[in-house]
Amino acid sequence: MSAQWARPFLLHLPDGRTYSGACFPSGHVAVNHPDQDDQPYIMTLATTMDHLLTEQFLHAAVEWPEEA
Repeated sequence: MSAQWARPFLLHLPDGRTYSGACFPSGHVAVNHPDQDDQPYIMTLATTMDHLLTEQFLHAAVEWPEEA
C-alpha cells in the first residue's frame, strides 16, 4: 500500500468561528484551536469524523477543499 496524504478540512462552528483540521487515512481526525489564548496549541482528536461531529462539535459543518 502506498503512502497517502491527510485530507484538510475547515470546521465551521455555529458561533461563527472556523477551525482547521485534517482527516488522516486511518479515519482519525485532528482539529486545531488557534483562538484558545491560554493554550494556543490545543488540539481536539477523534477516532472518526462522525465522532467529532456527534460527540465534540455538535452542529458544526465540515467544508472540504473541493467544496470551496
